Amino acid sequence: MSEELHLPTGTTDGTAADTQLSSETIARALHPLFDSQIINYGAYNLVYATGTSSYRNPDVAALQEADQDHFLIGYRESPDEVIVAPINPHTLETTGTATTIDNTNALQAYKVGEHSVGLESINGSRFLLTLIDEPEIHVPEGSGVLEQGRDAAEFREFVTSIWPVL
Repeated sequence: MSEELHLPTGTTDGTAADTQLSSETIARALHPLFDSQIINYGAYNLVYATGTSSYRNPDVAALQEADQDHFLIGYRESPDEVIVAPINPHTLETTGTATTIDNTNALQAYKVGEHSVGLESINGSRFLLTLIDEPEIHVPEGSGVLEQGRDAAEFREFVTSIWPVL
C-alpha cells in the first residue's frame, strides 16, 4: 500500500496553491522574517525588493546563502539607517544574516534606472535592489500583489539622497 503525499499547500505536485492574497496578507506573511532578525524592528519602514547581493568580507559572506534575490529592507531617518534582510518568500525563511548600512559604514547609494538602486558599504557588502510599486509575491499560502508604491519611491529617494555617489 503506497502512502499518499500530503503537502501543506493543498496540491500533490509541490506547487503553491493558486490562492489570491491581499496586499495586507502578503505583508503579514513577510513581516516576521524581518522582525526575527532585528531588535527594534518596529522603528523601521519596510519595503520588498528583488535583486542581487555580494559580500567581499569572508566573515560576512560565510553567514549568507548563495543566490540571494529577494530582500526585505528596513529603513529609518533617525538615525539614518538601512537594514537589508535576504529572504525566500516561497518558504518564508531567511537566506542569510541581515546587513546594516548606516552613517558609520555607508560607502554610496545610487539610482540605476527608474526602480533600482545600488547600495554599498565600506566592508564590501553590495546590493543592487529593484523596488517596484506592486510586485507579485508568492508565499506558501498563495500569491498576491504587495502595494508599496509610496514606500518604494520614498526609499529610493531616501537612500540616494543620504549617501550619494562621492
